[in-house]
Amino acid sequence: MRIVSTRLFSSSRLGAAALGAALGVSTGGAATAEILRKGSWPDVEPKVSVELSNEPRSEALKRVAQAAGWSLVLDVPPGNAVDLHVKDQPADRVLELLLADGSYVATRDGDLIAIAPAPATPQPTLAPETPAPGPPAALAPSASPGDAEDEDAEDEDAEDAPPSSRGRDRFVTGGSLRVEKGEVVNDVSVIGGSLDVWGTVTGDIDVMGGSTHLHEGARVRGDVSTVGGPLTVADGARIDGDVDVVGGPLHRGERARIRGDVNNDLSPAAGDGASAQGASTLARRAGNAVTRTAFLFAFGAVMLALWPRRMEMLKVEIAARPMRSFALGVVGVLGALAIAVALCVTLIGVPFAVLGLLLAVVAVVAGGCAVLETAGAGLFGHRTKNPYVHLAIGCLGLLIVSAIPYIGGALCAAVALIGAGALVATRLTGLLRPKARSEGTGGPYRTSP
Repeated sequence: MRIVSTRLFSSSRLGAAALGAALGVSTGGAATAEILRKGSWPDVEPKVSVELSNEPRSEALKRVAQAAGWSLVLDVPPGNAVDLHVKDQPADRVLELLLADGSYVATRDGDLIAIAPAPATPQPTLAPETPAPGPPAALAPSASPGDAEDEDAEDEDAEDAPPSSRGRDRFVTGGSLRVEKGEVVNDVSVIGGSLDVWGTVTGDIDVMGGSTHLHEGARVRGDVSTVGGPLTVADGARIDGDVDVVGGPLHRGERARIRGDVNNDLSPAAGDGASAQGASTLARRAGNAVTRTAFLFAFGAVMLALWPRRMEMLKVEIAARPMRSFALGVVGVLGALAIAVALCVTLIGVPFAVLGLLLAVVAVVAGGCAVLETAGAGLFGHRTKNPYVHLAIGCLGLLIVSAIPYIGGALCAAVALIGAGALVATRLTGLLRPKARSEGTGGPYRTSP
């Protein structure tokens, strides 16, 4: 599909009269019929076949739109009754001939087309110019360097002046979008697709899950934010606002202009402050990791102080059967998610699902603290028997190993699953007691009446 900002098609009187006679449409003696097309129009429209007799023109337009798969919004005169007998004709050509009585504007957004009369263009009145008296050309003062600087400043101000038309917002989900050269749009949002810009964006750009490419001559007056995809700013492209790139690189041409701040720690072309921003991001991540580890130690210390016997049960189970605990943890997590989804089917079950998930998270954190205490006891149990020291050593080891890419994430997941499995194996540390075996007729100790 080729996206065109504005296309003007004129049908001659001879062509309009020829096919108009076949359609039963009178051109009304107009010299030309003009339809100003705006928006995204494909090169080839579907062909339609419509049969109707002595119907208003509005009904004929609706029938053509229905056959072409359009959604039509009309603001045109009803017109005379027409006889329409067409077979395998381009839908836009039939639409043009049905509107052969004047000039109209057809604005398209996907399959939605709005048609309205074109605004009248006033004819300018030319007044005779009277030359002002002044010195002869030979005596006119020459331009000074200061005047040239003033002209450059005026050109820069004119370039920064906001456009007369902001354009309309564009929102695309699961597809790509192109802003052609000369096209003006306002805010642009693309989810799950790529964006290519040659024209002007008067608002902001937000792209998630796709690439963004600002080609030569592109202009963005607002901010640019991308998540999960690369951003390319070619030579000659310009961004007046800030740039934020998360989860993707930034490729910036040498002659690309970015006036605002640039935030991207993956790209060396992010600007002069890229190294400082990368160091700041690293420090922030390290601080967050230390905070999480401190919270984990504090939570585990509270559990050891309040329920030492239950924490000891988890520790014994983890030390005796770690792989069994891991397997039970996988099964337990999947089962909890299935129960939560089942509860969310009904409106009454949603609060119970939310409460259950919160309790499950607290329980898994407690199990993870038991795993860390067990690991710390295995490393330094021969030096001290203090469980708080064991927990601190386990938390410190997790903090160090979690900084390793991929391996750290896998280890954290394993700790959580082993802790969850230990909870399942111990029936939540004895909170859920097994059913007492009944002495029925089927039991091993059958009694006679």
